Amino acid sequence: MGHSKALTAALALLCALGCAAIQKSLRKPGDRLKSFPDAVWEEYACDTQERPFLVVEKSDLVPKRLKPGGEFAHRLVYAMCPQRSTEVVRGRLLMSIRFKGLPIVSDADRSYEIKPGRWVVDSFIALPVNAEPGIYALEVKFTSAQAVFEKSSTFVVGPP
Repeated sequence: MGHSKALTAALALLCALGCAAIQKSLRKPGDRLKSFPDAVWEEYACDTQERPFLVVEKSDLVPKRLKPGGEFAHRLVYAMCPQRSTEVVRGRLLMSIRFKGLPIVSDADRSYEIKPGRWVVDSFIALPVNAEPGIYALEVKFTSAQAVFEKSSTFVVGPP
Protein backbone atom coordinates (compact mmCIF):
# COMPACT_ATOMS: atom_id res chain seq x y z
CA MET A 1 0.00 0.00 0.00
CA GLY A 2 2.82 2.43 0.87
CA HIS A 3 4.47 1.82 -2.52
CA SER A 4 1.20 2.66 -4.28
CA LYS A 5 0.96 6.06 -2.56
CA ALA A 6 4.61 6.84 -3.31
CA LEU A 7 4.15 5.85 -6.96
CA THR A 8 1.01 7.98 -7.25
CA ALA A 9 2.83 10.98 -5.73
CA ALA A 10 5.81 10.49 -8.05
CA LEU A 11 3.56 10.25 -11.11
CA ALA A 12 1.66 13.39 -10.06
CA LEU A 13 4.95 15.27 -9.71
CA LEU A 14 6.18 14.09 -13.11
CA CYS A 15 2.87 15.07 -14.69
CA ALA A 16 3.03 18.53 -13.10
CA LEU A 17 6.57 19.08 -14.37
CA GLY A 18 5.74 17.71 -17.80
CA CYS A 19 2.53 19.73 -18.06
CA ALA A 20 4.43 22.94 -17.26
CA ALA A 21 6.99 22.16 -19.97
CA ILE A 22 4.21 21.47 -22.49
CA GLN A 23 2.37 24.68 -21.54
CA LYS A 24 5.56 26.70 -21.97
CA SER A 25 6.37 25.10 -25.33
CA LEU A 26 2.91 25.99 -26.69
CA ARG A 27 3.44 29.72 -26.09
CA LYS A 28 5.03 32.06 -28.58
CA PRO A 29 6.27 35.55 -27.67
CA GLY A 30 4.07 38.45 -28.68
CA ASP A 31 0.46 39.48 -28.37
CA ARG A 32 -2.67 38.18 -30.03
CA LEU A 33 -6.28 39.26 -30.06
CA LYS A 34 -8.49 36.78 -28.21
CA SER A 35 -11.84 38.64 -28.22
CA PHE A 36 -12.99 41.54 -30.35
CA PRO A 37 -13.76 44.86 -28.66
CA ASP A 38 -17.52 44.45 -29.22
CA ALA A 39 -17.58 41.16 -27.31
CA VAL A 40 -15.57 42.65 -24.41
CA TRP A 41 -17.83 45.73 -24.41
CA GLU A 42 -20.89 43.51 -24.02
CA GLU A 43 -19.30 41.13 -21.47
CA TYR A 44 -18.22 43.94 -19.14
CA ALA A 45 -21.19 46.25 -19.87
CA CYS A 46 -18.68 48.95 -20.78
CA ASP A 47 -21.40 51.47 -21.51
CA THR A 48 -21.93 51.55 -17.72
CA GLN A 49 -18.20 51.62 -16.82
CA GLU A 50 -15.86 54.54 -16.46
CA ARG A 51 -13.68 54.42 -19.59
CA PRO A 52 -11.14 53.52 -20.49
CA PHE A 53 -12.11 50.35 -18.61
CA LEU A 54 -9.18 47.97 -18.07
CA VAL A 55 -9.10 44.64 -16.28
CA VAL A 56 -6.21 42.18 -16.01
CA GLU A 57 -7.83 38.77 -16.22
CA LYS A 58 -4.69 36.68 -15.83
CA SER A 59 -1.00 36.99 -15.04
CA ASP A 60 0.82 33.69 -14.69
CA LEU A 61 4.23 32.04 -14.96
CA VAL A 62 5.19 28.64 -16.37
CA PRO A 63 7.10 26.87 -14.88
CA LYS A 64 7.11 28.11 -11.29
CA ARG A 65 10.24 26.12 -10.32
CA LEU A 66 13.50 26.97 -12.04
CA LYS A 67 17.23 26.62 -11.80
CA PRO A 68 19.63 29.57 -12.12
CA GLY A 69 19.82 30.66 -15.76
CA GLY A 70 16.46 29.03 -16.46
CA GLU A 71 13.66 30.62 -18.45
CA PHE A 72 9.96 30.97 -17.74
CA ALA A 73 7.00 32.09 -19.81
CA HIS A 74 4.82 34.92 -18.54
CA ARG A 75 1.26 35.30 -19.82
CA LEU A 76 -0.76 38.45 -19.32
CA VAL A 77 -4.40 38.53 -20.40
CA TYR A 78 -6.22 41.85 -20.29
CA ALA A 79 -9.49 43.27 -21.53
CA MET A 80 -9.99 46.94 -22.33
CA CYS A 81 -12.89 49.11 -23.41
CA PRO A 82 -11.65 52.48 -24.66
CA GLN A 83 -13.38 55.84 -24.62
CA ARG A 84 -13.71 55.62 -28.42
CA SER A 85 -13.85 52.30 -30.28
CA THR A 86 -10.29 52.14 -31.67
CA GLU A 87 -8.38 54.12 -29.05
CA VAL A 88 -5.35 52.67 -27.32
CA VAL A 89 -3.99 53.57 -23.89
CA ARG A 90 -0.26 54.35 -24.03
CA GLY A 91 1.89 54.12 -20.96
CA ARG A 92 4.91 52.62 -19.28
CA LEU A 93 5.07 48.85 -18.79
CA LEU A 94 7.69 47.81 -16.25
CA MET A 95 8.58 44.17 -15.62
CA SER A 96 10.89 43.44 -12.68
CA ILE A 97 12.20 40.30 -11.04
CA ARG A 98 12.64 40.78 -7.30
CA PHE A 99 14.60 38.72 -4.79
CA LYS A 100 14.61 39.54 -1.09
CA GLY A 101 12.62 42.66 -1.93
CA LEU A 102 15.20 44.08 -4.34
CA PRO A 103 14.95 44.24 -8.14
CA ILE A 104 17.59 42.06 -9.81
CA VAL A 105 16.34 42.47 -13.39
CA SER A 106 14.07 45.19 -14.82
CA ASP A 107 12.83 46.00 -18.29
CA ALA A 108 10.67 49.00 -19.21
CA ASP A 109 8.72 49.86 -22.35
CA ARG A 110 7.84 53.56 -22.10
CA SER A 111 5.36 53.53 -24.99
CA TYR A 112 3.45 50.30 -24.41
CA GLU A 113 -0.04 50.22 -25.92
CA ILE A 114 -3.06 48.64 -24.24
CA LYS A 115 -5.42 47.85 -27.12
CA PRO A 116 -9.22 47.51 -27.20
CA GLY A 117 -10.63 44.00 -26.82
CA ARG A 118 -9.14 41.01 -24.99
CA TRP A 119 -5.44 40.40 -25.61
CA VAL A 120 -3.08 37.59 -24.65
CA VAL A 121 0.52 38.77 -24.25
CA ASP A 122 3.23 36.10 -23.93
CA SER A 123 6.85 36.81 -23.07
CA PHE A 124 9.84 34.70 -22.10
CA ILE A 125 12.12 35.82 -19.31
CA ALA A 126 15.53 34.36 -18.49
CA LEU A 127 16.99 34.33 -15.00
CA PRO A 128 20.59 35.31 -14.40
CA VAL A 129 22.92 32.29 -14.25
CA ASN A 130 24.08 33.47 -10.81
CA ALA A 131 20.54 33.63 -9.35
CA GLU A 132 20.56 32.44 -5.74
CA PRO A 133 18.12 29.74 -4.60
CA GLY A 134 14.97 31.14 -2.99
CA ILE A 135 11.60 32.78 -3.57
CA TYR A 136 11.38 35.38 -6.34
CA ALA A 137 8.59 37.54 -7.74
CA LEU A 138 7.85 38.83 -11.19
CA GLU A 139 6.18 42.22 -10.91
CA VAL A 140 4.34 43.73 -13.86
CA LYS A 141 3.27 47.36 -13.59
CA PHE A 142 1.53 49.55 -16.16
CA THR A 143 1.10 53.27 -15.59
CA SER A 144 -0.48 55.95 -17.74
CA ALA A 145 -2.65 59.00 -17.18
CA GLN A 146 -5.75 56.92 -18.07
CA ALA A 147 -5.11 53.52 -16.46
CA VAL A 148 -2.90 51.71 -13.96
CA PHE A 149 -2.41 48.08 -12.99
CA GLU A 150 0.10 46.08 -11.00
CA LYS A 151 0.41 42.28 -10.74
CA SER A 152 2.90 40.05 -8.96
CA SER A 153 3.58 36.31 -9.33
CA THR A 154 6.01 34.29 -7.27
CA PHE A 155 8.33 31.49 -8.36
CA VAL A 156 11.13 29.40 -6.84
CA VAL A 157 14.74 29.09 -7.90
CA GLY A 158 16.30 25.83 -6.74
CA PRO A 159 19.95 24.92 -6.43
CA PRO A 160 21.92 24.53 -9.69
